[in-house]
Amino acid sequence: MKKIYLTVSLVGLTAAVAYAAAPGVQGTGKAGPNTAQYHSYDGLICTDCHTLHNSENGATINNTTLGGTQLNRELLKRGDWTDMCLSCHTEGSNTSATALLAGVENTGWLAPPVMSINGTYTGGSMPAGDFFFSKQDAKKGHNPSYTKGAVLTGSGTSLLMPSDPTLKALPPGGVAITDGEWSCHSCHGMHSRFSDTYSAWRQVKRKVNGKVVTGNETAGTVETTGGTSGATSAGFEPIMSNSRGNIIGTNYNNVRADGNPLEGADLLLPESDTNKNVYRGGFSSFCSACHGDFHGGTGETRATDNGKTNIGLTWQRHPTNMKMNETGVTMTNSSNPSGSKYSITTYTKQVSNAQGTAPNPVGYDYRYPLVQDNADFTVKSATASWATSGTAVGTSRIMCLTCHKAHASQYDNMTRWDANAHSFLPNGAVSGVGAGPAEGDNPAYGCGKCHQKGGATAFVKNF
Repeated sequence: MKKIYLTVSLVGLTAAVAYAAAPGVQGTGKAGPNTAQYHSYDGLICTDCHTLHNSENGATINNTTLGGTQLNRELLKRGDWTDMCLSCHTEGSNTSATALLAGVENTGWLAPPVMSINGTYTGGSMPAGDFFFSKQDAKKGHNPSYTKGAVLTGSGTSLLMPSDPTLKALPPGGVAITDGEWSCHSCHGMHSRFSDTYSAWRQVKRKVNGKVVTGNETAGTVETTGGTSGATSAGFEPIMSNSRGNIIGTNYNNVRADGNPLEGADLLLPESDTNKNVYRGGFSSFCSACHGDFHGGTGETRATDNGKTNIGLTWQRHPTNMKMNETGVTMTNSSNPSGSKYSITTYTKQVSNAQGTAPNPVGYDYRYPLVQDNADFTVKSATASWATSGTAVGTSRIMCLTCHKAHASQYDNMTRWDANAHSFLPNGAVSGVGAGPAEGDNPAYGCGKCHQKGGATAFVKNF
């Protein structure tokens, strides 16, 4: 007798949500009959990921082709949570017709990939980076390969994502993992996009590694009680960016209820200045849940010994979550009124090269994103842009994602540029972090984006 697949929930999110093709909606295909949010509400196709009795036509699904011989948690079709996510969120296996799962209903959905096949993906955005590189080299990024209940000091349970052979599941930065897992689920939720457990931004979890790291969407509030109660991370600050659209009746609209556009990149279109994430706060606090030593607290200052990044009023680690024009103990003068040698004036400075052009933007540069100034969760109508001066201001803050990708990059430690190479982009070279104006011969590249050394004469080069 053929047994029927039943389910209770759905797991499978790493960094994005699949959307249906309707006016104003991201993506293609149909994820569900109404609001079309695949991971929640009426878009769920439970049997894509779960089975109630672990059998079909008398055979079990716990076999080597579907995730190993171990018993699968939560009645999933794969034995590892990261493998569950990558079954759909890998290029080449990211539609209902090609998912690496048995019995998936072909309803036409398309899941934005977070891992390319060969390190090149041109069909859409990967603002968090590409897990392909951490699969190739553990030093290139995160390696989420331990499902809940796995021995975190072992080789991991994932078949698609190898564990870090040196660090295993121990994150650099002084905070051991206490959740008993290191998987996509460590950072991202599964079903509801908006709840006490998950925030609206890419379904990141409000509580990570035992620490509350994001806030409520209500303006001016932070969430430290209720469904996400627990110890707060160092210098707790809620994530304020919001990629949630507005549900009206049975339609999902790619705008907010206040009429302003979303500030998250459409993951099924190429990343660019007009299709990017705009960050409004909290991301350094989010990272600090596991990498606490690299985060000095809410609103770092140069005049405060925080015992982590600034010790004895000397930087021991690069500051994070600090205003670009933050004043402090350094000497001020007429040419340096902020008391900061490197500030927003260097980030936005137009520097000339040997060709006589100014290849770096005058405004917010999505290739080196800053935390944009915002006192609450209200999304501003004026989108940050590299062509518009004043979109990166003194109260904009440097954060972890200014220099790093969240998943992985082609460079060690998932940096946005090769930190072991020249501090400028040589003539004819192409940035590895996205297209920009006048690529090549760019002195305001990498560390040089904020740390331009030697004055104007340093940028006159002959090739």
